[in-house]
Amino acid sequence: MNVPVNRIVDQDSSLKVWLSNEEIFFDQLRNQDGKAFKLLYKQYAAAIYGAIIRKVNDEEKAKLILDQTFCEVWKSFDLYDATKLRIFSWIYQITLQNIRKTTV
Repeated sequence: MNVPVNRIVDQDSSLKVWLSNEEIFFDQLRNQDGKAFKLLYKQYAAAIYGAIIRKVNDEEKAKLILDQTFCEVWKSFDLYDATKLRIFSWIYQITLQNIRKTTV
C-alpha cells in the first residue's frame, strides 16, 4: 500500500520526521478530534453494522451495539496499537465483546 507521508521539521534541532497520513490521523483520534472521529465512523460503521446484524438479527439491538462500539472506540482510542492490529480488526474485536455483553 502506498501511504502518503508528511515531513515535519523540529525547529530546535533540525531533525526531520516523516509521518504517514495514517499516523497523523491516529494522533488526531488519540487527541479526540471530532472531525477525525466522524471520518473513522463514516469509513467503518456500515461494515461493522453489517457484521452485527448478521450475528444478532435484530435491528434495534444492532443499532445499540453499533453505538456502544463507537462510544468505546472514542473513549479508548489511546489504547489502540497499530503495530498489533489493523484499525478495522480492533474495532471488530470491540464489537464482538459488545455483542457478547448484549446477548448474554
